[in-house]
Amino acid sequence: MSGDFFHGILWLFIGLAVVFLSSQYTIGTLSDPGPGALPFGLGLVFVLLSMILLFQSFRIRNPENEKHLPFGPRRLKVFFIILFLGLITFLLESLGYLLSIFLMISLSMLSMEPKRWLSALLLGVIASYSSYMLFDIWLKVQLPKGLFHF
Repeated sequence: MSGDFFHGILWLFIGLAVVFLSSQYTIGTLSDPGPGALPFGLGLVFVLLSMILLFQSFRIRNPENEKHLPFGPRRLKVFFIILFLGLITFLLESLGYLLSIFLMISLSMLSMEPKRWLSALLLGVIASYSSYMLFDIWLKVQLPKGLFHF
């Protein structure tokens, strides 16, 4: 089996889980979408793309690709990114949006390219503050305040 087959199966299950979980919310209509509409649509996109990947994995056979495990040599880095995302999901309410997004961006960048501390921290500050400005101030979306009450 090729690595694409395993990736296709992984993304198929993730897509099906997203579709199932988002169907628990109101999906609404095209003119008045509910809170489950976006995740439901994204779940369907995951399912569609994973099916394409699965079909391609049966068509293309390369003996060299058979040796590689899913995610290749970066599988430990992918594991850390998934771990950070899961951890931030649980800490979002208590830490607040700004600190959570800063930690997620900075730690993800540091795990991918550990040599660049300053650029990871700077991008974490810029991304968290600019997304906060976009969602909280411009779009008036209520975000968790957490430790910072401003």
